[in-house]
Amino acid sequence: MAMIDQPSKTPPTDGSTSDPPAVELVGQTRHTEARIAIATAAGLVEHGISPSDIVITAVDLDPYEDLLERAARRYGLTLAVWTPLNLKRTAPYQFAASLVAALDARSEESIPIEPLRLGWVPPQNPSVSEPLPAGISEQLIDHNQGSTRTLSDWTRQIADSELNEAHKRHVIAYLNWLGKQPQQPSPDAVSETIVSAMEGYETAVLPSQAGLKPVSELANTLRGFDRTVELLETAKQRYAKWLDYGRVDRSWVILDELLDSFATTLPGRRELPTAAAIDVKEANDMWALTVPYVIIVGLVDAEWPRSIESAIPAASRAAIGHTETPHSSGLRPHSSWTPARDRDHFVSAASAASELLVTTRFGTDADGVDQHPSRFLEAIETTQVTEGVDDLIADPILLPDAITDCVPSEAHL
Repeated sequence: MAMIDQPSKTPPTDGSTSDPPAVELVGQTRHTEARIAIATAAGLVEHGISPSDIVITAVDLDPYEDLLERAARRYGLTLAVWTPLNLKRTAPYQFAASLVAALDARSEESIPIEPLRLGWVPPQNPSVSEPLPAGISEQLIDHNQGSTRTLSDWTRQIADSELNEAHKRHVIAYLNWLGKQPQQPSPDAVSETIVSAMEGYETAVLPSQAGLKPVSELANTLRGFDRTVELLETAKQRYAKWLDYGRVDRSWVILDELLDSFATTLPGRRELPTAAAIDVKEANDMWALTVPYVIIVGLVDAEWPRSIESAIPAASRAAIGHTETPHSSGLRPHSSWTPARDRDHFVSAASAASELLVTTRFGTDADGVDQHPSRFLEAIETTQVTEGVDDLIADPILLPDAITDCVPSEAHL
């Protein structure tokens, strides 16, 4: 494997500076390529390699995530897909946001019921350990549309309703909880009110196993819960500072705005922290990592480097880029105008491998157009495997010799 520029790493203790072997596998389509990548990972696991010692990476996971997940189910693997967490779409965040919004809306005559629909249970009350059935909470929300009932009106109506006693107690407990919270919350109210309700939600609603759903969905939900609790603490601290500075008055609406702002700008990432899962990361997350076995997918020239999208014509971009003193004209070349960033990401991914680097690509796109290898592959020497790929897909134990040669003998035991 030819030497490539690498991010700084701790030098090997044995004095070795050589790069690990690199193997290139090609699938006819992207779908086949994804199966090859997962079959390779499954074969490594079959040969005794820990899933935590394998990483699959791409410059952009969007076109690969579903294909890799499907292939993983076929081969019985668990993937931990690391992609930007859309926190606001996670159920735990929506529950927390509904609590803050409901507390802010109590001063109005319409009483929000949304927290009940999303799983509210009485905090620190073990006698009510399950959320209200979805059908009942939906009926309450529909019945509340356009109404002007106060908390006391709601309490009387629920007490006189035809709901069974357990459901009555549940709804009335929510209304009482809503009425007991301070109108002008202190910073500590975030912990005492919202985080306390989140703890009840964790026990009553959060799943402990994936069940029939993908493991990555469970990871997304659990990470959403953890990240929401973290952001509630961040919002609490910012709220406390603003109160100390006299910038704001005590109000749930301020906490609502802070939580929304942090969820937008600091959403976090999702992961499933388990040694039984194979990490799947975008290449920009590979910087300065060291992983024994790295599988890079999507190495076609049309996608890695990615095509340049800019309103600036190509000739103008080139002229700006070749200007000796760009600062004098007030124009600077944008980093997205060159493949430099994608090249850096490739270098990070390739140099992360300590035992074996496997590169994959597809030969034709969905329209049947031939796809050329990424120009970045010219920076490394790979052993291209053309025979035995179909056997690998059929049975991952049948890894090509170029790969099994890189598996320590003790891993077979």
